[in-house]
Amino acid sequence: MGDWKGSRDGRSSRAWSLSRYTSDTGLTTLKNGRGRLEGLVGSSMPGSSSTARKRSEQWMWSCCCLMGGFLMLLLLFTCIGVVLWLVFRPHSPEFSLQALNITSLTVKQMAQPGKTLNSSSALLSMNSTLVFSAVNTNRFRVTYSAMVVNATYQDVAVGHTLVPAFGQEAHSNVSVPTLLIMDKVNLVRPTGADLLEDATNDQFPLYLTGRMDTFVHTFGFKSPGIHIELRCVIVLRYHELKLASKQCGTNVVHS
Repeated sequence: MGDWKGSRDGRSSRAWSLSRYTSDTGLTTLKNGRGRLEGLVGSSMPGSSSTARKRSEQWMWSCCCLMGGFLMLLLLFTCIGVVLWLVFRPHSPEFSLQALNITSLTVKQMAQPGKTLNSSSALLSMNSTLVFSAVNTNRFRVTYSAMVVNATYQDVAVGHTLVPAFGQEAHSNVSVPTLLIMDKVNLVRPTGADLLEDATNDQFPLYLTGRMDTFVHTFGFKSPGIHIELRCVIVLRYHELKLASKQCGTNVVHS
């Protein structure tokens, strides 16, 4: 009897312990679930969303400030570049015929027996000096390539000369002389007859053409070549040995 009562008390004690453990476990689980629920509810509260919105606005404001600063720097550098280009941009130098000094000029008729003046040929000889003028309006040094100057009479070549290569400092004028010599150039009919008639009338025209390249040296850099084409129409006085008139023009071509 005593043994049965003792076993009964043991069973009751174990049952009470099991129920208490179950109660404690359920309470713990309930607390954990409540905590998770409160966390979920708290994350969806208005205070959390306003904080995220503020961070987004701050990020957008920082991006706008960076973009604005970049645009301001770009505009500043563009303005500086335009000002520097307007101040230091290279200009085409001016090159033209300044004078023609004649030392000697002769035109001889080479008429054959029984031939008229209109069917005669002529010999042209002339010693002269061409003086070219170069004007540099740039703030930098300019160099010129050599130029061959061709002289023609009625599309017939009667002589040529070479203008040597040279350099020119900033804001300066330079005179470049060169010899033009024609030694007994034979002009056959009808060109010879026209030359004889022009010499008789104390004037005859000559055409001078040439082409050269110029380069502007800016801060140690050489600019692309600027082609200058020279065309001159000059009228000579045969008896007075001087230049009656000249009309010169240049055609500038940028490479």
